[in-house]
Amino acid sequence: MSDLAHTHKAVIEASWQRCRSFGLNPKSAPSIVQLNRGDWQDAQDKSKELIVTTQEQVLPFYENILVNSNSLVLLADRDGNLLSRWGRPGFVNQMESHLFEPGTSWQERFNGTNAVGTALQTGQSVVVGRDEHYLIANRYMAASAAPIYNCERELVGVLNISSDAYLPTSHVDGMVKVMTQSVENQLIMATYRHQHYMLVFNTGVDNHTSQWAGLVVFDAAGQVVAANRRADLLVGHTLVGLNIEAVTGIAMLQLSAHPENQTLSFVGLSNYRLFGTIKRPMETVIRAPVAARAPASPKVQPVSPQKKGLHQLDLGDPKMQKAIKQALSVVNSDIPLVIQGETGVGKEVFAKAVHTSSDRAGAKFVAVNCAAIPSELVESELFGYVKGAFTGASNKGSMGYIRQADGGTLLLDEIGDMPLRVQARLLRVLQEKTVTPLGSTESYPVDFRVICATHQPLRQAVAEKRFRDDLYYRINGLTLFLPALRERKDIPSLVQTLLSELASGTSVAISSDVQALFVRHTWPGNIRQLQNVLRVALALSAQRTVYKQHLPDDFFLDLDQNAVLPVKEKREHTLSNVQSHWRESLPSLYSSTDGNITRIAEISGVSRNTVYKRLRSLGLK
Repeated sequence: MSDLAHTHKAVIEASWQRCRSFGLNPKSAPSIVQLNRGDWQDAQDKSKELIVTTQEQVLPFYENILVNSNSLVLLADRDGNLLSRWGRPGFVNQMESHLFEPGTSWQERFNGTNAVGTALQTGQSVVVGRDEHYLIANRYMAASAAPIYNCERELVGVLNISSDAYLPTSHVDGMVKVMTQSVENQLIMATYRHQHYMLVFNTGVDNHTSQWAGLVVFDAAGQVVAANRRADLLVGHTLVGLNIEAVTGIAMLQLSAHPENQTLSFVGLSNYRLFGTIKRPMETVIRAPVAARAPASPKVQPVSPQKKGLHQLDLGDPKMQKAIKQALSVVNSDIPLVIQGETGVGKEVFAKAVHTSSDRAGAKFVAVNCAAIPSELVESELFGYVKGAFTGASNKGSMGYIRQADGGTLLLDEIGDMPLRVQARLLRVLQEKTVTPLGSTESYPVDFRVICATHQPLRQAVAEKRFRDDLYYRINGLTLFLPALRERKDIPSLVQTLLSELASGTSVAISSDVQALFVRHTWPGNIRQLQNVLRVALALSAQRTVYKQHLPDDFFLDLDQNAVLPVKEKREHTLSNVQSHWRESLPSLYSSTDGNITRIAEISGVSRNTVYKRLRSLGLK
């Protein structure tokens, strides 16, 4: 038995096992589960682009193949709900007609092993023969289905061809895969064709423009922003985030100047020669001189930091990828998260991405910085208060952050700085799922996902009795560790992403020596420091190419000190200087670390208590 046959058998056996766990019996009739009118309309609206692309841009190329066969094409959304169908009416009449009504669910739990439901479960293409259907009632047909992924590699639907089993299985399976690839390509091109370059390629001169070709999308700087699965397979590498020159071995300038109707060949990252053609942006990006540049220069459309999902944070760093993978595994559960990392590594951005990637994305994301609120006000800010609850209270009262987050996500940033008395009340809210405002006897039910963030090791805070152990075990369902910027392996990709966001989508290049400096830098302020450096660079370069002269002076002070002093000497020099002149150095150290007491104590070589005492003596705490 071939590996392929073995894999197919395992897929079908696993599906049958799931069907048994759902309580299905092979003699059961299919369950006709349909969306109500409102949900059906929502499903259609969400998948409108998918439906139109399939019907108008893909199916016309295959109608001549399907017209002579007793077959039916089905398109389902990511939840297995039938969106649309195309095929011969006679074939539909042979079947349980209600199964093929728009809005009907084809999930395995309702209809047993079937191509649509099983493709959704496995995330891969699948063939289900007549007798491989779990329900006997469905064994009048054979079917092939494949999942459809969008340009962000998110599963958005399933394309299926069901036949009367007289079409060869391999023929139907191949056709489904080609049609699915066509849909994916059209979705990618619709997203990027206006302002991005595209490389369409394959293994031969004769097939590089076929629907089964690889497709890579890259911007004017050569950064790969999207690629279809075929492209990754042909090159043998995940391409998003790489530079097109590294992928092809051809300079960006040469690629951008290559005639669109001429075939080019390359090897690049792959181990064999590939052939392709270049498609230029539909809207030409013109770089005008600075003095003559019009206010409305051509833009790309970067993902807003407010709308980034977890997948958009994956720029290639292994530690970030681990955190993202872990977060995705629990993104729609009620398991509380703790995000740990140094100040400035992007804990709030990561928490927002968890929210955006979850089922709660449509509700509010409420972020509370526990260290930024005076300790006396944390309780009222979190839980709210009624009119006249305390001196200075608003005469309208306040709902409080927790009730604002009802239905959504609550981020408690720097939770290690939360006062103990507030910790006790928070624990009660998390246990009882109700909140009582200050000065009130009425409790309000709340439903929210809690995410906590901290730069402190909470276990140490628990051991030092600064943090309640019962609250720690309540909030610590899964701890995610975000790496410091100096530890990340994706700094060039991160820089390009941040530049695009800060420049509102304007294409800005960075010289190679500046990129090298960014990789060498220790970034004590992490991503927050990098963003400030890039803001200065953008201003000084007038959003053109960034060179060394466009970087702020303090960037080089950090770099020079790290280059001149060995690590041990540098630390001893810093400790000696800080300990001898702490009254002069502590205010700036407090500012540069954003008040990170643990970091200040580490740099100063003293205890956290000593840092607190010194800050209080200077009036900083």
